[in-house]
Amino acid sequence: MHELNTILQKTLLAEKINQYVIYSPYIARKAKAGQFVILRLGDGGERVPLTIVDHDSDAGTITLIVQTVGKSTMMLDAIQPGEIIHDVLGPLGNPSEVENFGRVAVIGGGVGAAVAFPVAKALKMAGNHVTSIVGARNKDLIILKPELEQFSDRLLITTDDGSFGLHGFVTDQLRLLIEAGEHFDYVLAIGPLFMMRAVADLTKPYGIPTTVSLNTIMVDGTGMCGGCRVQVGDTVKFTCVDGPEFDGHLVDFETVIHRNRTYNHPEDCRLDTQVAEIEIDLLEDQTPQSGKDRQIMPELPAHERIRNFQEVALGLTAEQAMIEAERCLQCRNPLCVQGCPVSVQIPQFIQLLKAGDAVAAGRLIKNDNALPRVCGRVCPQEDQCEGACILNRRGKPIAIGALERFVSDALAAAEPESPSLASQTGFRAAMIGSGPASLSCAGDLARAGVDVTVFEAFHDFGGVLRYGIPEFRLPKSIVSQEVDSLSQIGVKFVPNTLIGATFTIDELLENERYDALFIGTGAGLPNFLGIEGESLVGVYSANEFLTRVNLMKAYEYPYVDTPILNMLNKTVGVFGGGNTALDSARVALRLGAAKVYIIYRRTQQEMPGREEEIQHAIAEGVNFAYLSAPLEFLGNEEGRLTGVRLQKMELGEPDASGRQRPIPLVGSEYEISLDAAIVAIGNGSNPIIHRSTPRLDVDKRGHIVVNEDTLLTSIPGVYAGGDIVTGGATVIKAMGAGRKAAASILRQFGLAVQA
Repeated sequence: MHELNTILQKTLLAEKINQYVIYSPYIARKAKAGQFVILRLGDGGERVPLTIVDHDSDAGTITLIVQTVGKSTMMLDAIQPGEIIHDVLGPLGNPSEVENFGRVAVIGGGVGAAVAFPVAKALKMAGNHVTSIVGARNKDLIILKPELEQFSDRLLITTDDGSFGLHGFVTDQLRLLIEAGEHFDYVLAIGPLFMMRAVADLTKPYGIPTTVSLNTIMVDGTGMCGGCRVQVGDTVKFTCVDGPEFDGHLVDFETVIHRNRTYNHPEDCRLDTQVAEIEIDLLEDQTPQSGKDRQIMPELPAHERIRNFQEVALGLTAEQAMIEAERCLQCRNPLCVQGCPVSVQIPQFIQLLKAGDAVAAGRLIKNDNALPRVCGRVCPQEDQCEGACILNRRGKPIAIGALERFVSDALAAAEPESPSLASQTGFRAAMIGSGPASLSCAGDLARAGVDVTVFEAFHDFGGVLRYGIPEFRLPKSIVSQEVDSLSQIGVKFVPNTLIGATFTIDELLENERYDALFIGTGAGLPNFLGIEGESLVGVYSANEFLTRVNLMKAYEYPYVDTPILNMLNKTVGVFGGGNTALDSARVALRLGAAKVYIIYRRTQQEMPGREEEIQHAIAEGVNFAYLSAPLEFLGNEEGRLTGVRLQKMELGEPDASGRQRPIPLVGSEYEISLDAAIVAIGNGSNPIIHRSTPRLDVDKRGHIVVNEDTLLTSIPGVYAGGDIVTGGATVIKAMGAGRKAAASILRQFGLAVQA
């Protein structure tokens, strides 16, 4: 038995073109023609999409063909049989449309022949008459000729230099056939973008249905980042979840070509750690004021912190923590507990702290909160436990979040205890996704003796805690420690497994024999503004921007392999008013931007972001353009962003959210110059799971429908919670949903539920 992702064979097919046979049984048993995988070669490596050329479900292998063109493929070229690829995720994307069309032409340009081969094979086996046309620069670069001959009724070859076959391009060969009166019911073109565009241009006047397979820039490959978006007709599509194959007559090739060149030049990417002189146009540096009694957590000074990704909030000192704890009234009816979505016993842990035992206080919190160090840093306490504190009636509430952080950090720093593993009950549960909802659910179940496995699509765990929240708000070492603490009580973590692709919901229940599932994948699909120019180079979704920086550490490029546009001395616009927008703006400053705007169509009063984060952004030099809505992104002839056209707004009557509705002011349009834009207006629902599970009920927005009391879905034994149910919300609310689902699962198993 081979170890997962072992390279079994490596064959040189042509100059700088290798074929790899990789042991990956879970992908091999599900793979279909047209799908792809994402590889990561090691720590610091980028995520590289590669088409599955062939697969053998019996042997558990997939075949990839790779041309050495850049750093990552050069690293892959150095790997030899017997070595292991660090991460392989798949199968991704939708399979090729395979049916009996009649007479089809399958066209592969360059290495595109490798991608074309499995589709030609599938089309031939479906009963089609297959004409395969393969092009290369010269005869030495022609690959898979015998394999294509086997599954083609006719194989025609073209070479740019005339050294083999027709002297010319694949379009020349196709044109000769069409002009000679040959009829084709369907054409599939795979290869360089210019080639596919030329094929689509050729077939369009003849009305021949033509499909192209796009290989766009990706980060995650699961629909989460939106970096792979393409314009197809009037609709924006995501290559990884809607493709990779699209109607070639509708694809906006010009935009795709420009976007694929985004990181071609090193000077366009982040190369150093300089910081520009911050320019503030709209608001001056402001420091939040505080009540005289409440202890204020020390912070890194703004002028220092914008030059690094170090944690901004430093935590209360021991003296401060004791003073703050003494302020607690120890209410008989603690409203703060009612305000906490995970029901932390707040007065009790504060009492233990007052008694001088911060470690015991941390252990008490851990009974109810699987991620106390996380919540102590990013939970919106002001709207929850602190918002319910009775001291709000005559001053400032207890700094519950700061105290939670203090005691949970004390627990983490203490001599670790041997974890007490619960007696196993024989029940098995799977968590889908490794974000806060799943981690919270996993913790409660594991402590009750349930055998828990967490499946994660990425190569690392924590979900939005890892890819969404910046290091300066939530150090990734803390996320890792919280995950490790769950591992110590028996929770198993499985990376690179996309549920809905690698396994379906039904397969987990029926084949893997899990007794219960919890879906905690988050919302996962970025929303865009839907305005002209949104596909210009330089326009990011916040998901892609933060994932590149937080998960893939693009701020260390080129020492890591994932690039990001160089923002040194540039002007950046962030669209949105939530915590994600604030995070994006503050990250852009740390990447060297000279001027950063948060552009929001309401005022600061209506912003959904935390007041603390707003004040941090102001202190660091973020400019706020309130009452402004984007109308159009502006670009140059190279397809790069140059600015945005905005319209002034005024506030009218409250809308469904309870906030005043923004109303456009006629004749108030204006423009500002931008070098980069980040769209942070929330997320929609990722379709991968419900597409593969028709009996899973979802609403019109794609959110999973659940019983509000139990979080049970339409499928017995399958529960869901967090953003995939509610839409975008907070970490702590997701954790509350995880705890509620865990209680329901325990009741399903007939086990005692923790009080």
